[in-house]
Amino acid sequence: MKKCADNIVYNATFESGELYLFNIEDPQCPPDRSLWGIFDRQDGEQILLESGTTDHTNFDLWFALPRSYHFYRLATRSELRDYIYNIATFEAEKHSQAPTAEAHKER
Repeated sequence: MKKCADNIVYNATFESGELYLFNIEDPQCPPDRSLWGIFDRQDGEQILLESGTTDHTNFDLWFALPRSYHFYRLATRSELRDYIYNIATFEAEKHSQAPTAEAHKER
């Protein structure tokens, strides 16, 4: 069983560039019900993430972890592998979409 920190997310020491799973109410931080995020830095009591997802299909970039998350754990190597694959797929699809007619009008 993976051990998670107990309600001390905002007092924790995180490693920049590492993937963590964050959860609002479950200290086990189950993969299917957690926010996955790459830690960037901490600014006061604000935890800033490079990227994050809850569904592995849509990713947010450069955002603050909502204060409602109280539990965390470091991702396993296989979780990190899955995250990197999914965010790379997200980025590739985002950048490969053909411009819309509206985008052409803006030029």
